[in-house]
Amino acid sequence: MSTHSYVGIPDPEQPGQVRLRGIWAGAAAGDTHRLATLLLEHDWDYLDPEMTDGSNSTPFAGEELIPGVGMTLAATNGDGHLLPPEPVTVVALAVTGDLDAQWIYLIDAGTDTLSVHLSGGDVVSREPLAS
Repeated sequence: MSTHSYVGIPDPEQPGQVRLRGIWAGAAAGDTHRLATLLLEHDWDYLDPEMTDGSNSTPFAGEELIPGVGMTLAATNGDGHLLPPEPVTVVALAVTGDLDAQWIYLIDAGTDTLSVHLSGGDVVSREPLAS
């Protein structure tokens, strides 16, 4: 399954910000390395830092609610068996125009920032995770 959008959801109270800051502060306890690990452990249906074990969201078969992070995405083959998450892709930013993605969000643990890139690598924005 390919994605054409971004990692995170807009925060209506802070236009231009994404809720990754809430996941960073909560589930990752302000640890940017932990945030990256949490996000790369699964394929995601959606991210929501307000997800709890008592949330009303009902996972589909194979999906998992991760408190403070969101709902994982599960893919199945034709027989209905769960497929493993997509492997992490390592590619030069300059050649990301070949990927099936419009946006690329990069978490920089060295600077505790999130940078937003267009497909192909051009930087659109760089935002601090700490406010």
